Amino acid sequence: MRIKGLWVAWVCLACLGLYARSAHAQGEERTIRLVVGEQKSFNFPGMTKVVMGNSSIADVRVVGSENIILFATGSGRTTMMVMRHGKPNISYTVVVSKEDVNTLMAEVRKLLGDREGISIRPIGDRVILDGRAFTSEDFTRVQEICKLYPQVTSFVKINPNARKLVADQLNVELQKAGLKDVEATVVGTKIFLEGSVESKQDLQKAEMITKAVGEEVENLLTVGIKRMVLVEVDFVEIKKSGQDHVGIRWPLNFEGNANWNMTWTFPLKPSGPPAGFSGLNMQAETAFGFGFLFTNGYARVLAQPKLVCASGEPAEFMAGGQVPIPMVTATSFQVDFKPFGIILKITPVADRHGNIQIDIMSEVSDIDRSLGVVANGVDIPGFVTDRAKTNVTVRHGQTIVLSGLFHHVEEKDLSKVPLLGHIPIIGEVFKSRTFREKKAELCVFVTPRIVNPETPKILKMISDVKSRYKRARDEVSFGIFD
Repeated sequence: MRIKGLWVAWVCLACLGLYARSAHAQGEERTIRLVVGEQKSFNFPGMTKVVMGNSSIADVRVVGSENIILFATGSGRTTMMVMRHGKPNISYTVVVSKEDVNTLMAEVRKLLGDREGISIRPIGDRVILDGRAFTSEDFTRVQEICKLYPQVTSFVKINPNARKLVADQLNVELQKAGLKDVEATVVGTKIFLEGSVESKQDLQKAEMITKAVGEEVENLLTVGIKRMVLVEVDFVEIKKSGQDHVGIRWPLNFEGNANWNMTWTFPLKPSGPPAGFSGLNMQAETAFGFGFLFTNGYARVLAQPKLVCASGEPAEFMAGGQVPIPMVTATSFQVDFKPFGIILKITPVADRHGNIQIDIMSEVSDIDRSLGVVANGVDIPGFVTDRAKTNVTVRHGQTIVLSGLFHHVEEKDLSKVPLLGHIPIIGEVFKSRTFREKKAELCVFVTPRIVNPETPKILKMISDVKSRYKRARDEVSFGIFD
C-alpha cells in the first residue's frame, strides 16, 4: 500500500514538471534592445500585421509584405506583436535605453564634418548644436541630423553675410570660366544670377558652377545675341633696294669728235735717237661711267580687307587664286587645288569691358617656278609663302602689328671689254661690277573694334560702298558725251 502511494506521488510530480515547462515555453518572450535614435530591420515571412505597444518608445514601419523597420524614439520598455498567416504569433519585448552622450557626439561630429561657425557640446543627456551657418547647405545638414537623432537639439542660425560671401565666391568662379557678363547679386534672402550669355553652352556652364557652390540660386540669365566685331586689316609690303657700281664702265661705241696730232723727229746729231715716231696726241668726247651708289625704298598696300563677324565665330578672307596640281598614282589620277595669294583667318572674342581676344592667321604666298619640281612628266610649281599665326588680347580700337617677314635677294652683274678684260691685273681697268640688294618686309596691321549695326564706322563703310557702286554704275551707263 505504501509502495502504491509513492508511485502515485511520483507520477503527479512528473506531470507538474511537464506542465510548468510547457507554461514557461508558451510565455517565453524575445527581447530586442535598442538605443534612442537607432533603427533596425527585420524579416517575417507570412507576416499579416504588426502591433506596437507604445509608439513613443519605439515605432514600426512596414516595408513590403515581409519586412519591417523598427525605430527607437524614446527610452523605456514596450512590446511588439507580429501576427503571421498559418503560424504562431511572435511577441517581442523592445527595450530602448539612452545612448551615451559622448558616443552620440562622436556620431554627430562625423556626420556634420568640419563646418565653419557651428559648435557641438553636450548638456545632460542631450547634444546641442549652436552657432551660425555660412551656407544654406550647412544649415540644411544640421536640420537633417536633428531629424535623425531625437537627442540632438539645434540652435544654429544662418549668418546674415553668408549669402553675400557665397555671391562673391560665385562671381569669382564665373569670371574664371570666362562668363564676363554674368553676375551674382543678393536681394533680401535670395541670390540671383543676372546678365546674359552668348550661347546655351555658356548657360549650362553657369548652371554647373552654381550647383557646385551648393547654394540655392535663382537663375535670371538670358541667352542674348553675340557682340559683333569689325576687324580692319592692312597688308603692307615695304621694299628697300640698293645698287653699287664698282669700276669703269666702258662704252660699246666711241662716239664724238677726235683730233689727231702726229709728230716726226729728224735728229741732226748721230748720238741722238733714231728718226721715227715721237708721239701721238688724241682728244675724244666719249661716255665713261664711274662707280656710284643708288638706293630707294617704298611701301605699297597689298590688300585692305574689312571683316565683320560675331564674337567667338571665325571669319576668313582670301584674295588670290588656286593652282591645279595633278596627283598621279599607279591606279588613279586626280587634281588638287592649292590656294595662293593673301589669306586671312581670324576668330575674335569680345567681352563687355571692351577687351578683344583674337586668333590671327595671315598668309601671303605666290608661285615660284624656280622652286618647282617635275614628277612623272608633270611640272609642279613651288610657292613662296610668308605666314604668321598668333593669339593676342587688345582693347577696342587698338592696332596689332605683325612684322618681321623678310625676303632678301642679292645679285651681281659683271661687264668687261672683250680680250682686254681678261688680262690679269690690268684687265680690272676694263671691268665693271654691279651689286644689287633687294629687301622686302611684309607687315600686317590688325585693328579690331566692337560694333553694332548703328556704329558710325559701319554706317560709313556702307555709305562708301554705295557711293563707289554708284560711280561705277554711272561710268558704264549711257552718256551723251561718250
